[in-house]
Amino acid sequence: MKVDLNGLTGPPLDGVKSPQRAPSDATATSAASTEPTVGEDAATLTVGSASVNSLVAKALDAPDIRLDKVEALRQAVQNGEYQLDPAQIAEAMIRQ
Repeated sequence: MKVDLNGLTGPPLDGVKSPQRAPSDATATSAASTEPTVGEDAATLTVGSASVNSLVAKALDAPDIRLDKVEALRQAVQNGEYQLDPAQIAEAMIRQ
């Protein structure tokens, strides 16, 4: 199975099962067996591609530069109202 982490336009993964085996069971089962046996865990992968695609479209429609924020910051700097707290900046840098 190929997993494309870069593309968002693949077929949905509905119904794809991934059987999990304990290490001791790995040698006892056949490599050709695709159905989980009793005592095995199984995972089903699903992708909500419609919701992902709508979120991607919304993000792509957003403006690169929010002019209202830029103008508000410009006015604050020009009026001397924009204050920086060096301690907060240092803390944020350390957290990152």
